[in-house]
This record gives sequence, C-alpha cells and structure tokens, in this order.
Amino acid sequence: MAEVANFKFSLPALRVLENEHQYLTYLMEEWHLIVLAFERNVYTVEEGREALGTLRKLIVNFIEPLKNHTDKEETFLFPMLSKYVGDEQGPVMATEEEHEEIDAYIGHFLHHTLGDLSQFTMEDMQKVVGDAAEAFEVITVHFVKEESILFPMVDNVLRIEEQDQLYEQLYTPIIKMDS
Repeated sequence: MAEVANFKFSLPALRVLENEHQYLTYLMEEWHLIVLAFERNVYTVEEGREALGTLRKLIVNFIEPLKNHTDKEETFLFPMLSKYVGDEQGPVMATEEEHEEIDAYIGHFLHHTLGDLSQFTMEDMQKVVGDAAEAFEVITVHFVKEESILFPMVDNVLRIEEQDQLYEQLYTPIIKMDS
C-alpha cells in the first residue's frame, strides 16, 4: 500500500518544495541502504565492488532531480526571501552553503568511483562510501532546516502576490518523463 504524503504547509509553493523533498528522500533511502550495509561490513570484497557500482548508478540518477530542485530554490526562492531577510548572512546564505557542501560530497564520491572499481580494496570502498554517507546526512539535516526555518519565513514574510508568483515559478518537474 502506498504511503500517503503528509504536508506541513498549506501554501502551494511550499507544498511543491516539500513534495520534492519527499521524493528526493525516497531516492536517497534507496542508495543509503547500500551505505549502511558498507558501514555494517556486510559485503565481501566482490559484493562490495558490485554494491559500489550500484551505489554510483543510484547517486548518478539522484543528481538530476536534486540539482533541478536546488536550482529552483536558488533561482526563485532565495532571491525572493533575501529581499526580506538578506543574503549576506543568516538562513539564506547558510542554505546556499549547504547546497555547495552537498555538491562537494557527491562530486568527491563520483570522482573517486569513476572508472574501474575492480582494484578497490574494502578499505578503499568504505572510505569513498563515506562521502555518500556524509551527503545523505547533510541533505537530511538540510531538508529539516529548510522546512523548519526557511519555509515558515516564506509563509510569514512574502506578500500573497509573491507567494502566487513563487508557486508559478516552482511548479515545474524535477524529473524528466520519458515519452
């Protein structure tokens, strides 16, 4: 039975972002299971190499919707919110820095898993999987911060016309549908 999404926010623009967070969390949970298996030392070296390849594919598939989501926030949400709360310090700047941190962890993982994985030792694999673990942790905390700090600000400070405009800007898919 499918799980019904529960939304914290009634504002349509925030529901779009919240729904994207739920979808991205779903995708992350798929690859985080592999990360946890590495942390629990459940793989043989051969199984680990196969799992690392699978992890890489799942993270590569995760990048596009994540990037589309963060681009929407950086292009529309943050500038609109910055008019009221600034962007030189505070929650908007901190959130943008977290986006960079997430990109760095994922980029580091992908860089070190590019090419032939057949020579990786278990130690090599566990070290590089640590980047995926860090990315998962940063993204998870990041979503909580956005939903508990930034989103309520949007609800409280944006005028109704701005909220409507933001919804129009954000209501775009973060995944490409195959035809």
